[in-house]
Amino acid sequence: MKKFIYFIITMMFLSAMPEIVFAQSNDPFEQQTLKARDNTTKREKKINRKKNAEQEVKEEPATPKAEPKQKSAQAPASELTISNPCDEWLDVEFVSLIGSKSSQLVKLTIKFTNHDVNKHMYVGGHFLAYDCEGNEHARSWSSTDYNALTDIPIKTTIDVPEKINPAKTQIMPVMKFDIGDCKIEMRNVPINWK
Repeated sequence: MKKFIYFIITMMFLSAMPEIVFAQSNDPFEQQTLKARDNTTKREKKINRKKNAEQEVKEEPATPKAEPKQKSAQAPASELTISNPCDEWLDVEFVSLIGSKSSQLVKLTIKFTNHDVNKHMYVGGHFLAYDCEGNEHARSWSSTDYNALTDIPIKTTIDVPEKINPAKTQIMPVMKFDIGDCKIEMRNVPINWK
C-alpha cells in the first residue's frame, strides 16, 4: 500500500513539472521550448484533485461505514443519495427531514457550500417530491436569497407542501429543488417523525 501511495505522489509530482520538448526543425526559435507552467484554472485543479481522491478511495479496501443516527433509527431499505450536477463548485448536504405526527407536515433541512466566487444564490423555484404512496407534493415558491460567500456553509429549511401520512411514509423516495441554477435531486430521504 505504501508503494502505491509513493507511486501516486511521484506521478503527481512529475505531472506538475514543466516538460522540455525538443523540436525537430532547423528554426532556432523552435529548437528548444519550455512548456509554460500548468495553465489549468483553479476550478480544473479542484476537479482533478477530486477525481484523484475518488480513485484512491475506490482502490482502498471497503470498510463498513457508520450510518447516521437517523438512518439507523428508520432503517430505510435504500441509502440516501444526492444528485448534484454542479458538484465541482457547490456542495449540498442533507441535514434532516423532520415530520410532525400531529400536523403531518414535513420540513427538509439542507446545508450548501459555494466554492466559487462570492455570489447571491437562491434556494427555491420549483419543489417536487413523491411520498411512498405515490402522492405528488409540488409547488413553486418565491426563492430565498443568500449571500453565498466562498467556502462558507449555509443551512436552510424547505417546507414540504401538503400533509404526509406518518403511518405509511418513513422515507421520501424523491425530492427535487433548485439552488441557484442547479437542480438538486435527493432519493430515499429518511423522515424523522416526532
